[in-house]
Amino acid sequence: MESLAKRFDQVAAAWRCVLEDVLFVRDLASKVVELVRSHPEICLGMAGRLDVRSPAIAHDFHVAVVAALVAQSMDLSLQQQLTIVRAALMMNLSSFELHDTLAYTNKSLTLAQRINIARHPLLAAELLSHSPGADLQWIEAVEQHHESMDGTGYPFGLAGKDICIEARVVKAADLWCALVSSRPTRLAKFPHHAMQELQFRERTRLDMQVLATMRRRLGNYPPGTLVRLASRETAVVTGFALGNASPRHVVAVFDVAGELIAWPKLRDTGKTAFVIRGYTNMPQYQKQTPDWEKVWALVRSSLVSVPLGARVA
Repeated sequence: MESLAKRFDQVAAAWRCVLEDVLFVRDLASKVVELVRSHPEICLGMAGRLDVRSPAIAHDFHVAVVAALVAQSMDLSLQQQLTIVRAALMMNLSSFELHDTLAYTNKSLTLAQRINIARHPLLAAELLSHSPGADLQWIEAVEQHHESMDGTGYPFGLAGKDICIEARVVKAADLWCALVSSRPTRLAKFPHHAMQELQFRERTRLDMQVLATMRRRLGNYPPGTLVRLASRETAVVTGFALGNASPRHVVAVFDVAGELIAWPKLRDTGKTAFVIRGYTNMPQYQKQTPDWEKVWALVRSSLVSVPLGARVA
């Protein structure tokens, strides 16, 4: 997945409005849809941790994964899923540089920046319209991804079912990913708090069916979430749990001192020693990151190769 994201970074940042670039994004969208269908835990767990140069492009890739997961949970058609992922990938096509700049500052937007933000759905759609192979549904979803169900969105002030379903899915995924992602200027919100904010602050602007599906599919502890265990270890959630339920198994990646565990350890949260005590972040001043390949290899081997109970501490 990371190699796909890095290649997407290169193509998107130097968009040329040529058929070759469009075909790349169409192929990438197909791969994302298939990866999310076959390995949803890994895709969601890693989508927000990809090592990509541009924060804006990394965000769009993250949104594409979450939006694909929601679309599949809503049983939308394959064509709709592909349109949703393409739109998520290209929704900020005209403003990657501006979004990167804003990610590193907490200053108020200048007048020029506010104008560019307000116009970026139209400009991105225009760039796609000049790109051979970009279909009308894709362009429409990009154009409408900031419209709101109550008519307060932009650029056209559309409301309700006048907004295509693809744009409604992208909008919800876009907001959730923004809330749960950290930036140099702010900390990420924990998943439960992010969903609460969407339900209370954005409920009139979002499609409630889309929001309900996203809440049900992601739960309070979506894969990739870091949690603190009773053992004082820091662990990462590697599977889905329904609603308010806690995941049964997690993988410990930092020890009680906040040091990286060389070989991640699968933990059974049903045991008293490994009960989840709450959300957490990466240990402060921690320079090293977990070996995510080891984490997911451990999960796969435990689920497939041997009885799970024989491998879990």
